[in-house]
Amino acid sequence: MLEPSPDCPFCPRLQSFREEQRTRHPDWFNAPVPSFGDRQARLLIVGLAPGLQGANRTGRPFTGDYAGDLLYRTLLKFGLAEGAYAADPADGLRLTGCLITNAVRCVPPENKPTGGETRTCNGFLKAQMESLPRLQAVLALG
Repeated sequence: MLEPSPDCPFCPRLQSFREEQRTRHPDWFNAPVPSFGDRQARLLIVGLAPGLQGANRTGRPFTGDYAGDLLYRTLLKFGLAEGAYAADPADGLRLTGCLITNAVRCVPPENKPTGGETRTCNGFLKAQMESLPRLQAVLALG
């Protein structure tokens, strides 16, 4: 499986935090954040985990926070994205030749996943990497 289910039960602490955020912000995404980009990517960009008010809110990696502003501007500059980035998953931005994911798919409390949570999500990251037939490079951010 490439992506965890919206109600992924594998990390109890993250599941509890996700439920808390659903109560506080029912209009936010508040689920494991799926990968975004080109499924024929040569470059895989891996962040640590979704940001509370960024990807956890919007449902797209690096979207809605300052790190995303920098990342997507850079991808556009180097031809790895097309369209316009507007910090909204409905902005029409398309990645070309790259895919973005997170090592941990759910927002962690205080933005600090545990080693166990990282290991639990490693299966999703491994599956993602194995699914990219043209993958040449991985860039870890975070």
